[in-house]
Amino acid sequence: MFNYLFDGSGALSGPVEFFVTPGIGIQLPGNAVELSFELPAPEAGRTWALINGVPREVIDRRGPVFRKDGGGQQIWSELGELPDTLTTQPWPGEFHVWRGDAWQVDEQARLLSISQQMLEQRDTLLRDAVLRIAPLQYAEDIGDASHEEQLQLLEWKLYSVELNRIEKQAGFPTEITWPAVPGASVTN
Repeated sequence: MFNYLFDGSGALSGPVEFFVTPGIGIQLPGNAVELSFELPAPEAGRTWALINGVPREVIDRRGPVFRKDGGGQQIWSELGELPDTLTTQPWPGEFHVWRGDAWQVDEQARLLSISQQMLEQRDTLLRDAVLRIAPLQYAEDIGDASHEEQLQLLEWKLYSVELNRIEKQAGFPTEITWPAVPGASVTN
């Protein structure tokens, strides 16, 4: 006789040996079954399960699985095929969506995200430029700007205009030529 343990899902493991209690014999725990034959090794991705008291080879997808509607990971603990909403294929990451039978990059979502990041960076640079332009513009407005300050004001205004136009560049948002910050030294 061959003894097997079964878990909450009905999956069998074994064979296992139990100690013989003198005068009583082998006592099977409540989560064990005795078979008159040894079960062969299951095929890959399958396991033996006790179904209605009979051992059957079934699909085993237990373990980490991923939701097709966003890639969220969860632990699957049932035997048999997964529901259509889950897959065993790991979610590759951000911007991947389930199409057909595989994860694919949603290029439109990826470009939209990059675009938003680049526009946020542009806006930060524009805010910095406004802080530089304001005192120069005040000096110009009251007629107290030196020739050097007038040139700086013009450079900062041109820089701001170029920044504001980055999304019109042919390679936007993945290839951007950022304008040089006025007064920054150029290094090779």
